[in-house]
Amino acid sequence: MKAKQVRDTLLKEIRTVCKSIEQFCVSPGKDFVRSRKMPIEKLILTIIGMGNRNITNELLDFYDTSPDTPTASAFVQQRDKLKPEALETIFKSFSIKLLASSVKQMSILAVDGSDVQIATNPADTESYFTGMNGQHPYNLLHLNALYDLNQNIYLDSVIQKKHNYNEHLALISMVDRSTIPKALLIADRGYESYNNMAHIQEKGWFFLIRIKDGM
Repeated sequence: MKAKQVRDTLLKEIRTVCKSIEQFCVSPGKDFVRSRKMPIEKLILTIIGMGNRNITNELLDFYDTSPDTPTASAFVQQRDKLKPEALETIFKSFSIKLLASSVKQMSILAVDGSDVQIATNPADTESYFTGMNGQHPYNLLHLNALYDLNQNIYLDSVIQKKHNYNEHLALISMVDRSTIPKALLIADRGYESYNNMAHIQEKGWFFLIRIKDGM
């Protein structure tokens, strides 16, 4: 699929969610009903396109330093009206469309996990760490991601709070809900278990998993 087709596919999936935004907003019938500087489609595009800079700089870049650029506060207020399920729906439907357009061959998939630091929030005890040896407090999420090595796209993910993350359950979840008929799954240590292997075999997939010594 060419770059323009990929872009058009993404925009189409975003607009599909926007048409049924009441399913994805915190207060249906109230949120995203008035015209603002940042309507729902622009909000989603801004979130998806953000990098690692602060919100103000990201907004200035997205709006090309226009006088109509919304403030960081306005962006946060709009963002808080949107449920995470909106982005999850776009991600999954977009990935499925890209796979459907690809050449039919055995998928080679890789799964791995990594920690993601988020804004410090002591109230979120499942992800909050007090810090040690002079380190500031912080919150961590654990991201489990499933990646297609042939198509160079992410297919699925499971996000867990760091204090109760479980890579085994995350992998089982992603394998069981996948619609791919046949694949080779590659995984690092942390995802090895007989139960995981059984789920992969039941799916009709193959696997190559690095294991800990003495398993």
